[in-house]
Amino acid sequence: MWKAILSKLFKAREKIAIDLTKSDEEKPFLEHLEDLRTMLVRIAVTLLVAMLGTFAFNQTLTDIVLKPYEWGMEATKLSVAEQLAADPSLVDPARPVFKYDMPTTREPQEGFMASVNVSLVAGVIICFPLVLLFVLQFILPGLRSNEKRVLWPALIIGFGLFLGGVCFAYFAVLPRALSFFADWNFWHGFQNTWMLGDYITFSTRFILLFGISFELPVVIMVLVKLDILSYTKMKGTRAYALIGITIFSAIITPTQDILTLMLLAGPLYFLYEICIILSYFMEKKDREAFPEYYADLDKDAKELEAESPDEWDKEDYNPWFSDSSDDEDDEIDLGPSRTKSTESNPDPAAGDEPPTDAAPPTREKTLEELAEEDENNSRNTD
Repeated sequence: MWKAILSKLFKAREKIAIDLTKSDEEKPFLEHLEDLRTMLVRIAVTLLVAMLGTFAFNQTLTDIVLKPYEWGMEATKLSVAEQLAADPSLVDPARPVFKYDMPTTREPQEGFMASVNVSLVAGVIICFPLVLLFVLQFILPGLRSNEKRVLWPALIIGFGLFLGGVCFAYFAVLPRALSFFADWNFWHGFQNTWMLGDYITFSTRFILLFGISFELPVVIMVLVKLDILSYTKMKGTRAYALIGITIFSAIITPTQDILTLMLLAGPLYFLYEICIILSYFMEKKDREAFPEYYADLDKDAKELEAESPDEWDKEDYNPWFSDSSDDEDDEIDLGPSRTKSTESNPDPAAGDEPPTDAAPPTREKTLEELAEEDENNSRNTD
């Protein structure tokens, strides 16, 4: 399975690397695999160096990650107090007053591993432009000089989108999600005693998922460059894209309320609309640069559209009531017995006469005739 996936990826690299004015030779599979190994080693070394640098500030980074927890708990505390003041019947003596403490540890190494996790996430955020550069260099090899000039502005835009998603999750979505869970636990009688390791894992993954989700324009532009997507396809599949973005947002967001879901789905769909506009200008520029290549693509597309589709592929096709003239000429096979009967019994009204050598049809004898025949046979025997 992995070899098939890598083969498709390597073929896409060859498609991008081909200079349309020359006849380049394709690289062997092992050379592509070596390029992939080089990319992964570069990313791993970069992340390791960044994590070692950010680990020196692990205490400050841990306090920063704990801030959304404090904001969410304070919001929940105010919300609970307002609801109890507005409706005194909600006061339950068995339920303690809402209060919260900082996440606790349950294992000796949990605090240290939490600091390592926070440092790793901070390193990913800081060195994300370099990681994105290594990935784009592998997927888009053989860039021309004018494309290399555009690469760094594209990396800046990609990093800006990633940082925007991280900040949006940190300041807006994560505190709301934590407040939702704390409020739910309180009204159901559950105690909010959260572990440090669980909270750090939840919050950092939440932030990174939002940041990566905001890289949608970068992914779409790469697919447009690979000719997998186009302006026409994206324009005609807006409804499907909206459904896919909504499902993706429902999976990513941990809360079940529609507002939190829309906080992610709304910006993603807005970015998708921007991608449609960008794909139009990118495709227009490529058509001006390589008219012969796109002329062949348009020719192939028109030939496919000109081919007559199957009957079942037509919108007005009805398998039960067909207007085809061939069905009128079809004859029903009545079997050999019916055919023999029809041939041996011609229709007199049509002027057909029975053949002279044909034997007369036999008549079935009655019971009286059979009894008389038996009596005659017995007499002849005597």
